Amino acid sequence: MSEVIKENVVAKSLPVITGSWRSHLPAALPIIGAVLFSLARLELGKQGFPSDGALIVLALACYVASAAFLLTDIYAPSRFMQRTGIWIASLGAFFNLASWGVRWIAAREREMEIILRNGGEMPWVWRYIPFANLYDLSIAFAFGAALTALLLAHRAAGRIIAALSLPLTALILTLAIFIGNDFINLPPVLDSYWRPIHVGVASLSYGIALVCFAIAVLYLLKDGVKPEAMAIWTSIFAIAVTGSINRFGVFFTGDYAASTVFITADGTRISLPLRAELPYVGPLLIAAALLLVGVIGAFAKYLASEDQSVRRWGHRLLKLSLVVQALSVATLVAQLRSSASDLVARIDPRQYVSFGEWVLKQSGATAEQIAALPPTQLQQVANQWITANGASLQLSLKGNPVELAALITALAGTLFVILFSFRTDRLRAALPSLERLDNLMYKTAGITFALLAVLLITGAIWANESWGRYWGWDPKETGAFVAWLTYAAYLHSRIARGWTGRRSAYFAIVGFLLIVFTYLGVSYLLPGLHSYA
Repeated sequence: MSEVIKENVVAKSLPVITGSWRSHLPAALPIIGAVLFSLARLELGKQGFPSDGALIVLALACYVASAAFLLTDIYAPSRFMQRTGIWIASLGAFFNLASWGVRWIAAREREMEIILRNGGEMPWVWRYIPFANLYDLSIAFAFGAALTALLLAHRAAGRIIAALSLPLTALILTLAIFIGNDFINLPPVLDSYWRPIHVGVASLSYGIALVCFAIAVLYLLKDGVKPEAMAIWTSIFAIAVTGSINRFGVFFTGDYAASTVFITADGTRISLPLRAELPYVGPLLIAAALLLVGVIGAFAKYLASEDQSVRRWGHRLLKLSLVVQALSVATLVAQLRSSASDLVARIDPRQYVSFGEWVLKQSGATAEQIAALPPTQLQQVANQWITANGASLQLSLKGNPVELAALITALAGTLFVILFSFRTDRLRAALPSLERLDNLMYKTAGITFALLAVLLITGAIWANESWGRYWGWDPKETGAFVAWLTYAAYLHSRIARGWTGRRSAYFAIVGFLLIVFTYLGVSYLLPGLHSYA
């Protein structure tokens, strides 16, 4: 066994690409290629060129394939696996950035069509740069993470970090696909050159924070944290996700209801605050949650008593929960992609009061006017709207992007814990030294801290230009500020107190979770000036 581990470590120490400048080609070539591709698209037109949506799907496929090669290389070292994994990741980064360039050109063409049809002034370049909504931010977020992973991947330590970072990057692109690539019209007050600067810095800082998070997780594994302890935390996360979706209703009602989508006359999709029940999904989610409760109990007892029989049962429950989680996600996706003839009948009438309020708001009614109406009248408004537009209601993946992405993330967390439990000693031997991981974590956290500071500064300048004030305690402003303070505390504790190791890793993990909440949770859970993104 020791000889196998030694061979693994030796194989990891062999460089994939020799030469100082050649080692960074996987990171440089996607940028050069994407720029040339975008220029060709601008010069030759869209005929024969893939859309930004198609390019994103290709990038997602490359990231998943690259992660598979690099993860396989950890357990079965191979020069072929290393080279193939890195260059497929490089190809994914090319598709990722090229999709953003194509989208920029498509946005310009859209603006030009509107001007030719309705008249108006020629738009300036900052107006249609693709940093307008959460889809655009997700594309740039994923590219920032992939580029950071590729910059590190020329060394053995970086390849292992990339093996964990790229699946997380794929999750970000999965969310982008679910959100949809529809263009939106931003309010004129947001039309500023500070927008691409601010959002560009945000996406880059988020991407580097993702890699820092991956390094922190690998540090804990290398430092001897048992996969069973990690399984407890991923199980808690998965249970929290299940409990929070569907407006916290799955555990109380036993059912899952998905948001409906209204298709307008011009084909525009509008997500409605009106949910339709999907059969089987709720019971499957509850079954998965109950299995995860068993996982938590079994592994907690194992960590306290070192009872190997309890540990074996915990792993059986964990694997079974993975199967049930996968079934619940597959069932959800299948029903969201199908057309239900009885969709209106699946809508709970208890939603009619709140939906009636939404309908009146869309028609221009004030909050005072809506508050003066009795619930029966609001129900009547909702019923009339649904009767008139029921044929245009659909279910769609794009109607529930965050919930679906959260469930897939919980599934991925369970899968990674199972992978960490497979030949854990060999995996730990293949990982870089604790000092190396700690140093990389410190560097990426420091860069994240600096970029978050720039993010806050540019956001304040943009806010003052748009709304006449630098700071307004908007939920997304506050979330970014708290995340920045967390990374500041990480650096302070390291420099002033000498904290390293596990405590620093926990700081890095908490900091990234706060960034994820700022990135997603604020946009969909808390109303504010940043709700559009």
